[in-house]
Amino acid sequence: MKGVTNVNSSRDRVPVVTVIGATATGKTSLGIELAKRFNGEIVNADSRLFYRGMDIGTAKPNLIERSGVRHHLIDMLDPMDSYGLSDFLHAANEAIDDIHRRGMVPLVVGGSGQYIWGLLEGWEVPKIPPNPALRQELEKQLETQGLESLQRRLRETGAKGIEQVETLNPRRLIRAIERATATGDAMGGAKKSPVPPFDALVIGLTADKDVLHSRIEARIDQMLDASWLNEVAKLRSDGVGRDLPSMSAIGYRQLFDYIENRETWDNVREAIALGNRRLISAQNNWFKARDDRISWFDITVRDFDQTVFQVADRWLSDRCKT
Repeated sequence: MKGVTNVNSSRDRVPVVTVIGATATGKTSLGIELAKRFNGEIVNADSRLFYRGMDIGTAKPNLIERSGVRHHLIDMLDPMDSYGLSDFLHAANEAIDDIHRRGMVPLVVGGSGQYIWGLLEGWEVPKIPPNPALRQELEKQLETQGLESLQRRLRETGAKGIEQVETLNPRRLIRAIERATATGDAMGGAKKSPVPPFDALVIGLTADKDVLHSRIEARIDQMLDASWLNEVAKLRSDGVGRDLPSMSAIGYRQLFDYIENRETWDNVREAIALGNRRLISAQNNWFKARDDRISWFDITVRDFDQTVFQVADRWLSDRCKT
C-alpha cells in the first residue's frame, strides 16, 4: 500500500471516499462493503452501468447486492439515450450533495478515469451537442477501417487536449473528434476548478497484469455462462442498434457480430478478451501508479480489504472531529 493522501485536505469540503482501479479488481464488492461499514451510499462512476437492460456484460451489481446499499446513477437510462461527461458531472454532484445532507458518506466507485477525475477535480465542461451526421460517418469508419484510423483522424485535427483522450475507447474517441471539430479542443474546453470541490480519499485497487488478465478470462466465462448472449439478443430484438454509444461497452457489438453471423464464437470471445486488456491499459493511463493522490492496495495481498477498512476508518474519523 502506498502512503495515504487525499485530493484536498480542507475541512470545509464534503468528504468523499472513492474506489478506483482497472476492470476486474473488485471495486464493486469493496465499495459495497465500505458503504455497509461506514453508513455510506454509492455513486456509480462507471459509464457502462448507467443503462437499463445491460446487466451481465457490464458486471453490474445485482439486485441483492444493491438492496443493502443505496446506489445512485445505475439503471437511469435506456440504451438509446445519449449521455456525456457534463451530464454525469451534474448528476454526480447532485447525488453527493444529497447523500452528505442526509448525514451519509458518499462513496464514488468506478473505473472511468475521465469521469472520476472530472468529478474530483471539479471540471467545468461546456455541453456540446452531438453531431449525428459526423458520428454516423465516424462509426462507419470505425467499422470499416478500425480504431487506428480514428486515432489518426483525431491527431490530424491538431486540436488541443488530444493527450487527455482515451484513444482506446471507441465511444470516447468519436466524441473527442466531434468536440475537436466543433471547438478545436478534444476535451471541449473543459477546465479544472482551482480548488478541488471535495476532500477525497482515493482508494486504488491494483494487481499484476497477469493476475488481471486471468481474472478477465474467468469473468468472461462467467458472463457467457450467465446468458450474456441472450441479454444482447433481447436488446437487439427491442430495437437497440449496434451503433448506439451504449453498445460501445466491451462485448456488446462483438456479440451482435455473432448473432448476425459476422463472426465465429471463438473470434468473438477473443475480441472481448482483447477489448478488456486494452481497457486495462487505458485505465492505467488515467490511474497512474506514481499518482500520489491515490492510495494503492494490491488485491492479491492477504486481507488487503481489512487494511482498506482501517485506513478509511481513520480518515473518516479524522474528518468527523470538531
